[in-house]
Amino acid sequence: MNLNLKALFPSYQYYRTKPTQLPNSTFIFYHHQTKEWFSVSKHEVTQRDYQWLTVFYTEVTSSLFQSSDTWYNFIYSNGNIPSNLSFNKARIIQLTFINENPPLEELKEALYNFFQEDTILIQVATNHFLLMEPASRSMNEKEDFIALIRTIETDFYIRIHLYVGEYYEINKEFPIKFQREAQWFKECLNLRFAEPYYSFQSIFPIFLIQQLPVSILKFIEEQIIIPLKSDKELLDTVKTFYECGLNITLTSKELHMHRNTLTYRLSKFQEITNINTKNLDGAILVYFASYLWSSLQNAQN
Repeated sequence: MNLNLKALFPSYQYYRTKPTQLPNSTFIFYHHQTKEWFSVSKHEVTQRDYQWLTVFYTEVTSSLFQSSDTWYNFIYSNGNIPSNLSFNKARIIQLTFINENPPLEELKEALYNFFQEDTILIQVATNHFLLMEPASRSMNEKEDFIALIRTIETDFYIRIHLYVGEYYEINKEFPIKFQREAQWFKECLNLRFAEPYYSFQSIFPIFLIQQLPVSILKFIEEQIIIPLKSDKELLDTVKTFYECGLNITLTSKELHMHRNTLTYRLSKFQEITNINTKNLDGAILVYFASYLWSSLQNAQN
């Protein structure tokens, strides 16, 4: 691996211990399996080179040599639990910018303004951040994160994907649980789903679909997707109906649709698919059909 990298990047330098300085003109990467570092000059690295390098290695940034260094080592390098903790439970929020070069200082300031003061910001790579949010002080819900995503995309003209992790006790198991979430997030991005927001609740149907037998997927496609191919809005209407707790009034307001129109569309859906829209068994099928439809469209694209 070292010889290949040296052949690709003439400026390649290998380190057995973490470098103590990080020149602005140099990328430094860390290999978790061998616990080794190397550097290459930025002017030798194309955007495509950077993308594949970050698949196999973790970029080390200047912020890793500051206060977040201890947390980075704890999460990624089997380091000790940070001392003098003011909280004992936290979640990690992952933010990734796809194929973009965000204005880092302005972006960090925007993130600090959104989160509570004791939230810890860790810059893992040029386009990847972690935010350690203590459970006792967290006030952010899904709607808040969606608003954050929209604000950042509008203000900085960049695309952002965000994964909100679960709350875990800060102990030796914490890094293992985080790595599990990091892998899920990475797999979702590789599936090319166009969702800017992820959590375990939102990714569960996605991964479950990947495990279903082909015969079941084929049945859902034949019984729901193909009959509704000319009216996907009908499936979206029923999905919203379930999300609103089978409440006609709430669904009508959410869709800006008259109650009578909504009732007609629900009846039409049931007539086409033979799925009862008034019980949760139907909700499960509708959600799987919705995710499968998106997956099929992504595959075609």
